[in-house]
Amino acid sequence: MRNMHCPRLRTRTTRMRRSATLTLVPAVAMLGGLGAVSSASAAPSSRPGPQRVLAGLQIRPQGFPNLCLEVADANTGNGALVTLWPCTGNSNQRWSFGGGRFLSDLPGNKCLDIRGGNTGDGAAINTYDCHPGNPQQWRESGNRIINALNGKCLSVLANNFAGGAAVVTYGCNNGDGQKWERS
Repeated sequence: MRNMHCPRLRTRTTRMRRSATLTLVPAVAMLGGLGAVSSASAAPSSRPGPQRVLAGLQIRPQGFPNLCLEVADANTGNGALVTLWPCTGNSNQRWSFGGGRFLSDLPGNKCLDIRGGNTGDGAAINTYDCHPGNPQQWRESGNRIINALNGKCLSVLANNFAGGAAVVTYGCNNGDGQKWERS
């Protein structure tokens, strides 16, 4: 039963509603803010960003023209993983080669790098601020890309030619996962 004739009850109800609204607004704003946090594993935005002139080339595993070496999720931070992904032509799949380094076409001056300077087989490949150190020095020998730090070849891990496949360094063996071409 509603008591619409009691002014005290109406005032109290109005204050309770206003208090509940004031309590919910920060909570909703906080939850909305959590959804906006970005991470290296977050899906790339479908919203177009500013247009850049794509100057670099694409690096593809030989025999797999629809896959490209890419900076995962177009992450411009240090340590962004490099993987294989279906070719899109976007700047996170474009590279320039000069001074023995592969420079990503993404903003931020990042180079293809062996994560943590790991010299073992299976060392992950990432991007990092460009520097003259050996983890970022590469040379081409035929269709192979060889790193100066460990003398190992850029390789598709376990010959897994699927979107999202890991790219590592591994002892050169002329396997299919170590053959690359530019376009």
